[in-house]
Amino acid sequence: MHRFLRLIALTLTLSLVLSHEASAQRGRRTRKKPFAAFSESAQRLRDSLTARTSAPNAFARTPVLTAATTFDQSLLRDSVLTIARSQIGARYRLGAETPGKAFDCSGLIRYVMGALSFSLPRTAHEQSKFGREVARDTSQLRPGDLLTFGTSRRITHIGIYAGDGKVIHASTSKRQVIETSLASLGPSLLRKWQSARRLITLADSAGESQ
Repeated sequence: MHRFLRLIALTLTLSLVLSHEASAQRGRRTRKKPFAAFSESAQRLRDSLTARTSAPNAFARTPVLTAATTFDQSLLRDSVLTIARSQIGARYRLGAETPGKAFDCSGLIRYVMGALSFSLPRTAHEQSKFGREVARDTSQLRPGDLLTFGTSRRITHIGIYAGDGKVIHASTSKRQVIETSLASLGPSLLRKWQSARRLITLADSAGESQ
């Protein structure tokens, strides 16, 4: 119970800090800019989260991120979305992985999962090999699942499923990190949707469908 309370407090605090940072940025700016990098206080929170997930008996650092309970699994999914949404507005730049400034599609995924002490390779094609494949069906997808796009031989784009038929990704056409509906991706990109990969799973194999 104590571990659960600590996880709740950490997740809520991270969300509140990021919300405060976003509000502060909106109050100061006179023109539209990408979300600013984490403040010193938010960075300390991120470091605490990293230490928590790297600690003994915590979530495993393997090709999937393993949660001990459905409660932990839900917290991890929420954390993925909170971190990803904190970068909405950062501009798109090929090869970039700079919080608050610029990302390409795989750089965003690598940054978000890295904040949870889950190391991923740099390219979308390599990242697409991680996790467990699930059906390309929004009724089966869960927040935090990775959506991969390309051909059967090469994955060239990747994003994070945000729930409710939406995806967070570094868009090459919009030239920034956005959250949008799958339908808004357009037919040319949707035709290239190859797979959905679930990185966040339960330690108990019986719960893998969740």
